[in-house]
Amino acid sequence: MNFITTMEKIFHLILLLPGLCSLCTSLPQHRFVLVQTPKTWLEAQSYCRSKCVDLATIDDLGEMTTALTVVEGRYDDAVWIGLRKGNLKKWHWSLSDKDFYKEGERDYLHWGRTNAHNCGSQKDGKLFTTSCDTLLYSVCFDGEKPVGEQHVLSTEKLMWRVARDYCRRRHTDLASVRNKEETQRILELVAGMRVWIGLYRDPWVWSDKTYSSLRFWNADQSVYTSNVKTCVALLKSESGRWGERSCGKAQPFLCSCPLVRSFFKVRITSQSSVLELNKPEVLDEILKQLQLELGIVNTTDGFSVRWTKQPDGRVLIKEPDGGS
Repeated sequence: MNFITTMEKIFHLILLLPGLCSLCTSLPQHRFVLVQTPKTWLEAQSYCRSKCVDLATIDDLGEMTTALTVVEGRYDDAVWIGLRKGNLKKWHWSLSDKDFYKEGERDYLHWGRTNAHNCGSQKDGKLFTTSCDTLLYSVCFDGEKPVGEQHVLSTEKLMWRVARDYCRRRHTDLASVRNKEETQRILELVAGMRVWIGLYRDPWVWSDKTYSSLRFWNADQSVYTSNVKTCVALLKSESGRWGERSCGKAQPFLCSCPLVRSFFKVRITSQSSVLELNKPEVLDEILKQLQLELGIVNTTDGFSVRWTKQPDGRVLIKEPDGGS
């Protein structure tokens, strides 16, 4: 019997048993999926919201590493993420780990003087808005050190972004000031000098409206540039660091998707007694039909189905009544 004809008869009798499908939609974790079909930022946002959760929000440096792994070698120029310029500038701490802050600690801001500048320094226990290009000493935070030794003074004068990157390479990040105790600790460490801390403000907002203060800009990116609304992408030329692009440019994009798996049991009845269903080429053809049934027509969009092997290495097991 012709191979294709036999396969068509098999596919006609494929039965998905939905009662055996386990779909855990309540899991809070998310994974990143690269969609390689180029779309504008708004088109990408719509696609991610319809297929997954939203365009990717990246919460911390660990997730940034994961995102870079997902896109590595799979794009030519840039990849959209879910960050877009909004209308209002807001203050954030550079250290983005959510578990680092207790309630109210992100907003512990005791100002000495404020102006139009977008980076934060500390002097005499007070916060000051300072031009991000100013050369200052900085205070790093090192989460690997014992409590009481976690604040480290860097005595090289640097611009704010350079100081942040220095602290991230050598320690954890620029220091956040979460409470009175940390204010006093830094005050004693710097002996009256004005120093950079991890405070900055910008107008960028995430598509899913969740909070993340992580920024991973390329070296030339200003904290605040212009009033033109633009969107953010990972740039291949900058090893995945972020840069601004016109939101109307079509390019690949990264979605945040639920970390769930659906399991289906498949029963196949064959009209050919000689067809070996566990042969790789037969299994591949069956998968193609399953993808069509499930509406997965482009596996480069990050959605796919695959077989789960039994302990003995087989995929399909013959049932006593002749089915598989």
